[in-house]
Order: sequence, then structure tokens, then C-alpha cells
Amino acid sequence: MPSTNLQNSIDFKGQKFYVGLDVHKNSWAVTIRSMGIEVGRFTQPPCAATLAAHLQKNYPGGRYFSAYEAGFCGTGIHEQLCKLGITNIIVHAADIPATDKQKKNKTDVHDSRSIADYLEKGKLTGIYVMTREQQELRSLFRLRESKVKDVTIVNNKLKSFLMFFSIELPDAILKKQHLSVKALQWLSNLEMASTAGAITLRQHIEELKYQRKQLYQITKLLREQIQATDPQTYRCLLSVPGIGGVTAMGLIAEIADFSRFDDPDQYSSFLGLYPWEDSSGDTIKTKGMQPRCNRHLRPLLVEASWMAIRKSPALFAYYSKHAVRNSKQAIVKVARRLAMIAKGVATTQQLYQADYLQNIRQKQQEQKQAQKNKRFSSGITQQHINKQPDNNILISLPG
Repeated sequence: MPSTNLQNSIDFKGQKFYVGLDVHKNSWAVTIRSMGIEVGRFTQPPCAATLAAHLQKNYPGGRYFSAYEAGFCGTGIHEQLCKLGITNIIVHAADIPATDKQKKNKTDVHDSRSIADYLEKGKLTGIYVMTREQQELRSLFRLRESKVKDVTIVNNKLKSFLMFFSIELPDAILKKQHLSVKALQWLSNLEMASTAGAITLRQHIEELKYQRKQLYQITKLLREQIQATDPQTYRCLLSVPGIGGVTAMGLIAEIADFSRFDDPDQYSSFLGLYPWEDSSGDTIKTKGMQPRCNRHLRPLLVEASWMAIRKSPALFAYYSKHAVRNSKQAIVKVARRLAMIAKGVATTQQLYQADYLQNIRQKQQEQKQAQKNKRFSSGITQQHINKQPDNNILISLPG
């Protein structure tokens, strides 16, 4: 049969193709849609170049859009797809609409088909993707966070060992929940009943010292990286009452760009300081703090708020106003206001002032008044236009 070059002459210039990806370690499920029709569905090796080659070969000249769920693979696939000319977004799994039938019949093919369908309809919103450098800085902060948990675990193991053998530390040494350096020195000189007990005690002490040393080194390196990348923001955050070095480093590492939050409610929701509401008709139910949030920053801000109300009279007055009903809810309100202050100083790159809260309220009132004046003036202008005679009406002049 004679061959033709019909396929080589096809050009999809300007036509949009939407690709839904369900990515896994060993394979990708791919669904391609265009103009409301599913034009392709297949499984391929986990390679962005293979997908790009398939699209360019079968749909040359087209505009390619893709999406996949955020997960174990991070943003590496996203960066590869964007470099190959495919406009990609990463979607939170909970943001993908799903019917009851789709939830009960969940496969890789169905997932990729749903992503492609909703991507074409414009119902998917991508998450904020940090730069590679910012992600690595965030990973260093989270490494420190995990190391804090390791120190706590080892500290509790040693205390459990002492409690099991009824070993009590002197009151002059045991002042805090965590064993101090003096407590460890006292335990190092303690004589056990056997060699095995002495070895076990020594190993617990050495492990705790090692974990604390690791935590100190990681914290020092993290502070050096923060001061090298964004020293002014770090300095401004430290000027806010209640915010210490760890909280400031956490905010910079986890948020990266404070200006990406235009809406205060969106910013509070990201931090988990926005109420979780379930309303129907006249019934309004508040279920506490939003469960979907950045779980690394909320504890830091709440802890910083307890220090802030001791240092700032304005924040203490705000806490006292709301603590009459519920002290726990009041400290969350303080944490939200503290987060707003942190965003303000980080965005403006100015140090915190004692009358900062008053200035914020004054600016908000001025903005509201400006919006009211704008709406009023626009309404008067519209009324004036409506009262004007129609230009098409002919008016006879005297003479």
C-alpha cells in the first residue's frame, strides 16, 4: 500500500490540549482532552520528556496544559514539564471535585480522566510553587523540627529509665521538664547496681547529648542561611513582640513570599488561624480552627502569642477583651493578629513600632472610607448620566 505524508501535514496550531496525569513511581496514567473530547488515554513510563515527545508528535503546534496531584514527587515533575513547553499546575488532592461514584470507583485511569476533564473546564486551581532554593531552605527548617522531636523522645526515654529504677534527681537540679546539663553530669556520676545498668544509663546520656548537639548545629546553620538569603525580613520579624528566632525562621522558610497573600482571610486560612464554619440556613456552627493548614507554623504562632501578650500592652488588651468568654479562643485571635503584624513588617520591610496596631486600624479605616467615597462619587456620576438627554434626540432651535 502506498504511504502518504498526511500525518506530517496536520497542524494543531493554537489548539489547546489538556493533559491529566496520575503520577506514580513506576508509571504515569495519562488522559488527553481537547475541544470537549477525550482524544487519548494511555500509560507511560515516569518521564516528562516521553510525554512531551508524544504530544509534539501526535498534536504538533498545539498548546499543552497539564495537571497532577501534589504528593511524594514534589515539584520536580512540574519543573521538567514547564521546561519542555507544557503549562503545568500542581493541584491539592482535596480540591479535585469528585462524585460519589468516582469516590467508590477510584483507579489511576479514572483519576487522570477527572483531572483532564476539570482542567479543561477551568475548575482546578494550582497551589503556590516555591523556587528550588526556597524549598531546600524549607526542608532545612523541617529537618530542625524533626530533630526537636528526636530530642524530646530521647529525653523521655531517659526519664522513663530513671523512673523505672526509682532514681530521683535532687530538687536543685530537676527544675524543668527537659534534663539539664547539670542533671546529666549528676547522672554520669551515678552508680548502678550492675555493669549492664551503668552501660544502659551511659548510652541514654550519650544519645541525648548527641541529639542536642545535632539540634544546635542544625539551628545554627539554618540561622546562617536565613540571614544570608533574607536578612532584612528576619530582622523585621524579630522586632515584633513575641516572635523569636525560631518563629521568624519558620515564617520565612514556610511562607517565602508574604506578598502572595492579597486576602487576609486566605493568609489566616493558610496558617490555620481561620475558623472552620459549617452553616446551613439560619444555623451557624463553628468547629474551631481550620484543619487544612500549614501545621508547622500554627503551633509556633500560638506559642509566640503567649509571649506577645506579656510584652505588648496593645496585644494584652486585645487578649483580655476576648479572654472573658474563652481564653483558648482568645489566644488564637491574638495569634492571628500577630501573624498579620508579621506579614505587615515583612512586606513593608520596616521594624515594628509601638503604635503599629493603631496605624493598621487607621489605614484600614482610611481605605474603607476611600472605597465608600469612590462608590458614592461613581453613583452620583451614574445618576447624572442617566438624567442627561439622549444624544440621538433632535432639539429644534429657535429661529
